[in-house]
Amino acid sequence: MRLIKNILVVMDSTSDHQAALVQAINIAEKTSASIELFLVAYNSQFVSHWNFNQTQLEALQKEYLASKVRWLETYVSEVKALNIVVNIDVVWHCDVSCAVLAKVASTDVSLVIKSTKQDSIINKIFFTPSDWQLLEHCKVPLLLTKNISDYSYHKIMAAVDPEKTHDKTERLDTNILQAGLVMAELFDGELQVCHCYQPIGIELWQGMSSVGMDHSLVNGDFNDYSDAIKHHHKVIFDELLKDYEFTEKSTHLVAGSAEYELPDLVKSCQIDLLVMGMGNNGKFIGNTIEKILDNVECDILSIKCLS
Repeated sequence: MRLIKNILVVMDSTSDHQAALVQAINIAEKTSASIELFLVAYNSQFVSHWNFNQTQLEALQKEYLASKVRWLETYVSEVKALNIVVNIDVVWHCDVSCAVLAKVASTDVSLVIKSTKQDSIINKIFFTPSDWQLLEHCKVPLLLTKNISDYSYHKIMAAVDPEKTHDKTERLDTNILQAGLVMAELFDGELQVCHCYQPIGIELWQGMSSVGMDHSLVNGDFNDYSDAIKHHHKVIFDELLKDYEFTEKSTHLVAGSAEYELPDLVKSCQIDLLVMGMGNNGKFIGNTIEKILDNVECDILSIKCLS
């Protein structure tokens, strides 16, 4: 993660408490970064209404945006009092994620911070939450804060996947580790590293021979296979970490699907911030984005895999 110079804070006009702003101030005080308060405003009543003509609708929309600017300005003096450079921007858009992505594309943003919360089951099924869209497409580091801690990251975990695949760049894991180190230094926290790998299950193993697969391991012992897979992942995990000074207690090599193992690991290790990578296929590397996002009880820092 590059030097943090400009932080874009996605404000939430539906909430009295701006968790993203609190964390942005926390980081800005440690990095001397500037902050931009960014609000996406929209009201469908000002798009079409039988009782108003187009000129009147435009005037109503303009006044609506002005009221949002005034609302943002109530936060400015508080931020300036901390000797932090702060700007504000309000845009008219019906889709928060699209507006944020357009802002990122047009300005020099180092970090985007947005508060997040679990969506209802119905919303998960029928809608694509803005958080998922941002995780998929945001090209700069994205910090999603759940507002469940004291805003300090005492324990940070970097989730890496050193296995070479076609949908990730070789530098992604290094970027994840670097981002984790940056956050650990800023918050005087402890950085841990995990790698989850998923071996073939015993049932699939037993079924390989029945479908006529000619594989040298089919006739071998399942325990031997399991040991070989674990050794392989330990070798590539150790190779990734060879230039870093991690203790044995701070590294975790876990057999199993990351979407299930990571939440348990985060909980057992009392992690405050999980640093993960996003692939070009719009998924967390090797994992299911929705399950990870909703099932880990900590903030998430997403690092995009760029070609």
